[in-house]
Parts: sequence; C-alpha cells; structure tokens
Amino acid sequence: MKKRNQRTEMDLLYRPGTGNVLTLLAAISFQFMIILLPLVGPAGAVAPHARLNLITYLAVLFLTMGLSGVALYSKMKRRQVDASGFPYISAALLAGTFLFLFALVAGLFRI
Repeated sequence: MKKRNQRTEMDLLYRPGTGNVLTLLAAISFQFMIILLPLVGPAGAVAPHARLNLITYLAVLFLTMGLSGVALYSKMKRRQVDASGFPYISAALLAGTFLFLFALVAGLFRI
C-alpha cells in the first residue's frame, strides 16, 4: 500500500492560490462593507427601517470578518510550510473589520 500525505484534509488550505483568492474575496467584501456604510450612518440610523439597515450591515461585516479570518489562517498555515512572508494585507483586512465592528458597537457611525 502506498503512503499518502498526512495533510489530505487540509491540503486545499496549504495551496498558495487559496489564500490569495480568499484575500481577494475579503478585500471585495470589505469594499462592499464600506459602500454600505451610509446604512448605519446619521441618515440610516434615524430611518424607519434602521433595524433592517443594521442587520444588513452586520451580515456583511461578519461575512467580511469570516473571509478575512479564513484568509489569514490559510496564509499562516502556508507560511509554516514554506516560510513565506507575513500576510500583512490579510491581517490588515481582519484588523480593519474589527475596527469597523468596534465603531459600530460604540455608536461612532451615528454621529
């Protein structure tokens, strides 16, 4: 019997293209999240459908957070395999998403 590679389940995460595609999707989602920012801004917060605006924005925010988190995880796993550089863009996307979540929870967008 032939011996198989030990990381068959995680093989997709170790490919360089996977982290790049996930980072690209996270960046597109981040841009879309910025486009939707008026939903939770001063005008959107006083609209009759403000709760739906907030739910929509939170859904996009958590989608962006998930994509950027998985992208960072994938690139860090790839970094363990081939000692590639630190994924600054993926980390910045995740940090930016957390910053937007903090600003939303703190009510800084309604000013």
